[in-house]
Amino acid sequence: MKVTTAAEMRLVEEKAAAQGLTSLVLMETAGHALAQAVLRHAASPRPRVLVLAGPGQNGGDGLTAARHLLGSGAEVHVWLIADPERLRGAAKEQWLRVQGSARVAWNLSSGTPPGRFDAAIDAMFGTSLARDLAGDAARAVAYLAATGVPVVAADLPSGVHADTGRLAGTAVRASCTVALGALKPGHLFWPGRDYCGEIVLEPLGLLPDLLDDVGMERIDHLSPADAAPTSGKGAYGRTVIVAGSAHYPGAAWLAARGALRGGSGLTVLASVDQVLRHAAALPEVIARQLQARGTTGVIDAAALDAETFRDASAVVIGPGLDRMDDAGQAAWLDLYLGLHRPLVLDADGLRPVLGRIGLLRRRPGPTVLTPHVGEASRLLGRSVADDAPARLRAAREIAERSGAVVLLKGHPTFVAAPWGRVAVIEGGGPELATGGTGDVLSGALGAQLAQGSSARDAAERAAWAHAQAGALFRRRQPRGGLASEIADLLPLPLGGYADA
Repeated sequence: MKVTTAAEMRLVEEKAAAQGLTSLVLMETAGHALAQAVLRHAASPRPRVLVLAGPGQNGGDGLTAARHLLGSGAEVHVWLIADPERLRGAAKEQWLRVQGSARVAWNLSSGTPPGRFDAAIDAMFGTSLARDLAGDAARAVAYLAATGVPVVAADLPSGVHADTGRLAGTAVRASCTVALGALKPGHLFWPGRDYCGEIVLEPLGLLPDLLDDVGMERIDHLSPADAAPTSGKGAYGRTVIVAGSAHYPGAAWLAARGALRGGSGLTVLASVDQVLRHAAALPEVIARQLQARGTTGVIDAAALDAETFRDASAVVIGPGLDRMDDAGQAAWLDLYLGLHRPLVLDADGLRPVLGRIGLLRRRPGPTVLTPHVGEASRLLGRSVADDAPARLRAAREIAERSGAVVLLKGHPTFVAAPWGRVAVIEGGGPELATGGTGDVLSGALGAQLAQGSSARDAAERAAWAHAQAGALFRRRQPRGGLASEIADLLPLPLGGYADA
């Protein structure tokens, strides 16, 4: 599902107009979709509806919806949050069509709407918002909040910035938002997401090729593999996980659990003795003991050899490795650059490339990096703000500079490919902030790579399935979840049953 900025959507609409889909045609489709959404949310079959319309195309969508609602038998009151003389083009045409039939007022300061309504349409600003809401628009927001009437927003709730999800001082809190043409970042980025309510996409009849070269992709489903292998566990790949230390043995086992539950046919955990002695907790894992550096309980990268990665379909390095000195980091970096296998770098495994991610372009195999926002800051050597627009920019920059696919964890999660594609994984909640869930994700990602998925597809599938597993768990047990329990739910979304 496409996610476009406001500017990208305007370009799409310009291309559509050249193909005959004029503003008036698009407005008719949008208005019909808004009217249908109102009829779904209103308690009455012939509802009393308030339409708040602004001066631009968004207001025209609301006025068109008003006309469709009048045709269905609804009682419609239109409050125009603008001087009618400011209306232009298709929006003005819709105003001229509707004003003779609906009750009209255009200055909220002159009073309040008469009586109570069954539903309202917010068509004040949509994606055209350029400043904080004030005057009549701000009073309209306060009125809707005070009455508690169900609100259907046209494209975006007024007051939510289309490209960032930030609020323009105040904003309409919608029961339902009809996204027009494509989703916008404001539908997915917080706090805007919280103001949208139910999101319904109305594609407006835009042909898919108009959207091919713009925007991001929202990953909102997972199709099962077209042809699942049936010839035994070896057909599902061998995931080798190099992880853990004396201080953090659990991280290694959670990554291994994520790989097993993520579908890896064989999972090998390569680690030091202090980690492997807990093998009884997960007997399905193949243990491979590694040499430690002195008495530190930390894996000695310099002692790793080809035997460690024998028959590996994919390799995961990082969960719980613990801190490395300069010599240790140099040994790990040499290993990364010489490893001819798909590679996931997570947590402590990212340390050797902090501030020098361009070196990863030398790798002979595909690479996936899985930082959180703090690690993204250290990878880039600069501060990255913990908000969605800043994290999106960081994911793109890391991918471009490193040549790797970047899975930047957070809400939402971004998967950025070095050639520019970005996927948005909206799901997931507080249960994925529990310690160890990132380790589970890295294991699941390794399993997807081991089964033959490309780096991009593997990252998108793993992140989506991880978020869905978290949502499944949250519905069963809102608090007190364990990362291992999230891992055990991974087979459900990975089998295509997101709502199981």
